[in-house]
This record gives sequence, C-alpha cells and structure tokens, in this order.
Amino acid sequence: MATAPGFSDARRAAHAAATAALARGEGLAGATRAVVAATDAIFDQARIALDLDPMLARMACAAGCSWCCHQIVGVTMAELALLTETIAAMPPDRQARIKARAADAMATGRGMDQGQWWAARIRCPLLEDDGLCGVHAERPLPCRAFNSADADLCRRSYLGEKLRTPVLAAQHGIWANAQAGLIQALTEAGIAAGPVALAEGIEAMGATSPSGP
Repeated sequence: MATAPGFSDARRAAHAAATAALARGEGLAGATRAVVAATDAIFDQARIALDLDPMLARMACAAGCSWCCHQIVGVTMAELALLTETIAAMPPDRQARIKARAADAMATGRGMDQGQWWAARIRCPLLEDDGLCGVHAERPLPCRAFNSADADLCRRSYLGEKLRTPVLAAQHGIWANAQAGLIQALTEAGIAAGPVALAEGIEAMGATSPSGP
C-alpha cells in the first residue's frame, strides 16, 4: 500500500515547484501554476493512499453552489498575478464588471474581519451572476482547499446560523500547506508574498503588473 503524503510534503512540494518556476523566469503567475500542478499531484497521491474517493463522492460542492463565495480570501501576490493575467485576457466589459464588483466589495467591507465580512454577505468579485466562478481554472489556493459535505448547511450558515461545515480535512490541509510553501518560496526570492484580501487585490489591479517580477 502506498504511503500517504503528509501536509509537510505538500508544503515542500509547493515550495520546490515555485522556486523552480521563479528560477526559470516564469514569473509570479508561472510560480502559481507550478504550485497548482505540484499540489494536484500530491492530493492525487493522498486520494489513492487514503482511499478518499468515497468521501469525495459525498462532497456537496458543485457548479453553481456559491454560498462559500462570500468570505475574505487571502491570496499571495503570486496568486494575484495569475488572476491579473487571467482577467486581462477577458473582454473589456467583463473586466470592468469584475473590477466594479471588487470596488463595491471593498466599499462595504474595508476594515472588516472575516466574521463581519461573512455576516455582511459580501460577494466575491469573481463570482458571476449565474453562481459560477469566473476564473475557476485559475482560482486561488484557498478556494481549492474548500469543500463541504452539506450544501444546505452552507446555505443556513450564509443566512446567519452559527454552524460548522463538515469538510474533508485532507483537502483543506494539503492546499493550505501548499500556499504556505508558495509564501516561503516568494519570501526566499525577496518578493513580497502577502497574503492580501482577494477583493482588495483586484480593486488595486490597475496598478499591478500581470506577471510580476
């Protein structure tokens, strides 16, 4: 039986992937892509070794379910660079809508903590009107970490009940540690890592280089 990778393995793999991408001159967006690929491989190893498929099948997250997309998401500058690049490739009207939603989110939520932001039900600027993520393939690492086994519980939490979401801890832990590995690689390279709030980063996007150093 294969040995399951630990959370520290995810952190080391992400650190190595980001460091190598930066050394190859792939920039911040490239470092994020490398971390996603490395972490996908780590999670696949964990899925097989821990027989996670039955639990993954019970996860309730699905396209169009977006209750969780109303919280502060902390992203590194590398993740923000990938988002900047992705949004810059969109038609101008779509870019404008995303930036307007980010401005609206920050106008309401600036200075709020996570609990206050959630209670105010502030929508992620990347969440489209159909309930789908507008950048799903390039979504940040914390978004890849999130899952829920009970969509109705998520709905009730969104509406104000004090509830705990039943989650798959392996997915949470692996992707959270991947972000930690990315932060370590950026810091070692002398790059301000963050994290920054996703909405705040998008609001400031006009002054941010798409690919970073």
